[in-house]
Amino acid sequence: MANARGPYAKSTRVRAAAVEAAAELFGGAGYRGATFKDVADKLGMTAAGLSYYFPDKDSLLRAVLEERDRPAVTAETALPPSPSHAELTDHVMAILSENIGHPGLAELHCVLSAEATSADHPAHEHFRDRYRKARELLTDALSAAAAHGEIRSSVPPRALATLLLSVLDGVQLQWLLDPEEVDLRETVRAFVSDLLAPSSPA
Repeated sequence: MANARGPYAKSTRVRAAAVEAAAELFGGAGYRGATFKDVADKLGMTAAGLSYYFPDKDSLLRAVLEERDRPAVTAETALPPSPSHAELTDHVMAILSENIGHPGLAELHCVLSAEATSADHPAHEHFRDRYRKARELLTDALSAAAAHGEIRSSVPPRALATLLLSVLDGVQLQWLLDPEEVDLRETVRAFVSDLLAPSSPA
C-alpha cells in the first residue's frame, strides 16, 4: 500500500494541474479554440503523456466543468427549501463571492456557456441541464418564499427564477469586461433587494 501512494499522489497532482490548465485555455480561447496538445504543452507534457490521465479533450472538458460547478453544491451556497428574503439574498451573494474570488472560472463559464448554445457542442447538454436544474431549484424556493410573504409574488416564480439567473450571468459578463466600472456585488444586491423585496403589509 505504501508504494502505491506515490504514483497515486502524482496522478492526482497531474490531473488537477491539467484541469487548471485546460480551464485557463478554454476560458481564454474557448473549447474549440484550444487543442488537447495546447493543454499538454502548457503542462510541459506530450499529448500522449496527457492521454494517460485524460483519454481525450472531451473527458478533460467534463473534468473542467465538474470543477467549475463544485462550489455550487457546497453547504455554504446551499439554498434552503423554504428560504426567507435574507436567506435568498445571502445565497445569491455567496455565489457572487465565489465568482469574484475565482474570476478565471467565471470567465470560463461565460465563454463555454455561450459556445455551448450550439447543439453539437460537447458541453451543450451539460449547460442545458445545469440551467434546467437551477431554474427548478429556484422556482421551488421562490414559490415557497412567496407563499410565506417573504418576496413579492406579482412575477410568477418560474419567470422570476429565469430572470434572476439571467441577471447574474449578464452582470457577471459586464464585470469581467469592465471590473473598474461595474460593481458586481452591489449591482446584484440592489436588484435582489428590490425585485425580491418582501410583500407589503395589506
